[in-house]
Amino acid sequence: MTGYWWSERIGSGYIHGYEIEVLFEQRTSFQNMVIFENDQWGKGLILDGIVQVTQGDEFIYHEMMVHVPVLGRDVPVESVLIIGGADGGVLREVQKYDSVRRIVQVELDEAVLTGCRKYLPEICGNWKDHRLELIIGDGAEYVEAAAAAGETFDLIILDSTDPVGPAIVLFEPPFHKALAAVLSDRGVIVRQSGLPVTMPMVMPFIRNRFKDVLPRVQVYLAPMPTYGGEIAFVTATNADDLDLSEPKDSGQGRYYNSRIHQAAFCLPSWWHRLMDEFQDDGQVPIETKAYF
Repeated sequence: MTGYWWSERIGSGYIHGYEIEVLFEQRTSFQNMVIFENDQWGKGLILDGIVQVTQGDEFIYHEMMVHVPVLGRDVPVESVLIIGGADGGVLREVQKYDSVRRIVQVELDEAVLTGCRKYLPEICGNWKDHRLELIIGDGAEYVEAAAAAGETFDLIILDSTDPVGPAIVLFEPPFHKALAAVLSDRGVIVRQSGLPVTMPMVMPFIRNRFKDVLPRVQVYLAPMPTYGGEIAFVTATNADDLDLSEPKDSGQGRYYNSRIHQAAFCLPSWWHRLMDEFQDDGQVPIETKAYF
């Protein structure tokens, strides 16, 4: 196979470049998928021209997405719903908790799941775990049906792509209302909310959608070099006295530890300004001018 330079548009007048060797490429029913290898970042996944994950720094993203809400909760997590997450990294981190008895993962694009299983096994969790129910289908439809059936989860993790293409329904108000309905007592939701520096309206928008339906909403961050900066996570709970910024138990990962957990909730002043000044017209902010 021949290597070549590939670039991703990160923001207005700004690209990231990777020298890649394509391991696999497919046009699925929903999107274009490329699995590649790069000397600096190892193997990675691109969907519709956007890098989703690389071996080099995926552990930061996945550890922070899972361990912060799990260890920030004041009672053990027993049931988890994962929307998206075809690369299996969120599943891997969730499976580290013996308290978890049930995991439901809903992934829309089976082809991406299959590609990641074959070419990115280093990232994937255990797809044969007896606790796991894997569903190929629409995450919004699953949540609506679960709410109607009275199902609940202690932790809901939204590991979706950015608000473009098939994922856009996951950013609309009806979906958030249904999410709140399937939270157990003192349940927690977390979702990746983009890079404020290049997509500044996404995090404030998601924060507002959760504030519409849940009493306690908090924002935290993590550095993600392959994404182009610090990524925002928005987390929400139905317990207004539950402060997720304080870990209730100890934990250790390649990136995560208790002090990192606390520090992640210390946000830059300009992030606070973004939230304070956000003009919410209810429209999903697909693409906006960069912050600077």
